Amino acid sequence: MERHLLVTVSENSNAMHAVRFVGHFFGEKKEVKITLFYTASRPATVYAGEKTDETVRESELQAKKSLAKGRKALDAAKKELLWMGFSPENVETKLQMRQFSKVEDIIQEGTKGLYDAVVLGRRGLSWLEEAFDESVSRGLLEQGIGFPIWLCRKPDPDRNGVLLCVDGSDSAACMVDHVGFMLEPDPLHRVKIIAVVKGAANSADIIEKALSSARDSILKAGVPADRIETKALEGSNIARVILKAAKEEKFAAVAVGRKGTGQGMFQKFFMGSVSMTLFKEIEGAALWVCR
Repeated sequence: MERHLLVTVSENSNAMHAVRFVGHFFGEKKEVKITLFYTASRPATVYAGEKTDETVRESELQAKKSLAKGRKALDAAKKELLWMGFSPENVETKLQMRQFSKVEDIIQEGTKGLYDAVVLGRRGLSWLEEAFDESVSRGLLEQGIGFPIWLCRKPDPDRNGVLLCVDGSDSAACMVDHVGFMLEPDPLHRVKIIAVVKGAANSADIIEKALSSARDSILKAGVPADRIETKALEGSNIARVILKAAKEEKFAAVAVGRKGTGQGMFQKFFMGSVSMTLFKEIEGAALWVCR
């Protein structure tokens, strides 16, 4: 079954982390479709009392420049993907003048386009910080995002596999399904499913059930047993445990749910210190987050 990703593009040709992560991650590219997406900055609004032939021309000129910058960025990103082995028919570009904020435009496109994931490059952190500005769009995001997000910060092309973090929550189950779907056709990648034990709140039975359930789901998705490993890890600092495991075993991606159960490891994922620590300090791997 075809995988379809929305990959956001920056005008900075030296910052195509999202594009390069996708290009390196998929060994089997035939069933992966990419839509490269760029939202062009809209010129400042010219109000009725300020409209003159000169101000209108200036606004139109700024719009043309913004769109031209976007086309150039999209062309460079597409060229990169084709060089990395994607076929031209599997890579399309989408350029639009910004409708709302950059974050809201991405969310709207990700939702209406029914993409399997939305992939952000190194600017993803600043976009997410903007998204949680209470005066802008926090209310929108709290309604729930219906697609996984991949945050790509300094990916290492020599890594492979996914470190899948589970805790028995619905968010983690969402990510389990996503990982199974993404990795099934690609023998390059292994999956290590971990659950972090943190004090009495995480009982052995709950941990074992979470690991077993996740493994069964990955198997049902078609990933063979020899590519799946499960392990319970201990540690009081959840983020540090995850970062250590990702670094030592050189995983290409760390996959988590947005919210945990009760006081679990990913409660209010984007709002807490765990998420910020993971994104700011993760090196070489992308961070996958499910609603």
